[in-house]
Amino acid sequence: MPYDAFTIDTNAVIQGGMDFEAGLLAQLKQFKDGPTEFIISEIVVRETLKHLLLSTKKARDMALAAVNRAFATGLMDEPSREAAVAALKDSRAVARKRLSAFLEATGAETVPAKLCSIDDLVKSYFETTAPFEATGDKKHEFPDALALLSLQEWARSSGKTILAASGDNGWKAFAEASEHVFVEGDLAAALGIVQQHTEAATVAIEAFLQAIDDGALEETKASINDQLSDALVDWEFDVEAWSSIRYEVDQTELKFGSFELVKAGEQYAMTIVRLAADETVVRVEMEISATANADFSLYLWDSIDREELSMGGTSASSEETFEASVLLTIAGAIDGAPDQLEVIGVEVIDALGSVDMGEVEIDYGGDDDDYDQLQLELEAEGDEAGAADAGNDQADQPAE
Repeated sequence: MPYDAFTIDTNAVIQGGMDFEAGLLAQLKQFKDGPTEFIISEIVVRETLKHLLLSTKKARDMALAAVNRAFATGLMDEPSREAAVAALKDSRAVARKRLSAFLEATGAETVPAKLCSIDDLVKSYFETTAPFEATGDKKHEFPDALALLSLQEWARSSGKTILAASGDNGWKAFAEASEHVFVEGDLAAALGIVQQHTEAATVAIEAFLQAIDDGALEETKASINDQLSDALVDWEFDVEAWSSIRYEVDQTELKFGSFELVKAGEQYAMTIVRLAADETVVRVEMEISATANADFSLYLWDSIDREELSMGGTSASSEETFEASVLLTIAGAIDGAPDQLEVIGVEVIDALGSVDMGEVEIDYGGDDDDYDQLQLELEAEGDEAGAADAGNDQADQPAE
């Protein structure tokens, strides 16, 4: 069915990593000046700002700690430290600016919470109708109730229908009893639902992906390989390891190897999230093989001087195969032949979560050959020193 408006809940914002400038949330810009209105509850705006304030402050605190640590270890002088600290902006102002820019870029209309009828809210609370649940502390459901009831009143009074992207069970239960609010649990799938002509586009993208799989578009696959390699280098993943001494993970890196397109039955696991005359954005599922690398710093506690000593660094790697969700931006008329389409953008939105690197120990440097050579050099130096000492002893002997 056609929908007049589209909305998201706080759950969808968090699932999108609160990344308004990239990924799925950035695709919401398509609604500005489009045929489908993008609306957002005042409650969702306030909750999103709360999460943004916390995450931005945490990022600023971590950056400040890193700067101070660099200064303390001599990696940065005082003027550089002061400049770096001064460059860190006010976290509250940054969070508000980012959210404001997102609302402006998407052309969002904020639905005020005051549209919620107090009578309807009280009735829903005491009769335990969605989003309130019969079990648990119902007071935690008040924000969702305010958001949903105000959205429903907006739709009812304007004679419109709303499609909401939300994975929240309370929102899903509310939609089942509503004539104006409908819910799709997956943001990408919800975006696909509101697109026009998605059925024909899906057939065309299927043919394009099949041509890549069959090896008919070697240049296109090579281009995807290159762009995936660039996209995965900075992908952050958690590292699990074991060591007899304390360690810190300094840096991680994913070195791309290859990818395979994933199928769901007979069709590729993909969803169209934006469709324009000469450009299409599609989320595809892939199986990716890559090498995960991690650098470690090792520390040992000196019980005599009662201080922690740096024991240098080491590194580890692991071959990993994992499923990933990737946004492909495809340029060209969708009704054209597969070889007339070009992948101009590759963005990884979900990939490797964590890697077990096993045991991490002190790296004494070099391989066995280097170690053997070092031993030979030390022995040679010892022999030379011994010969020199013997010569000196003989020179010191009195002449007979």
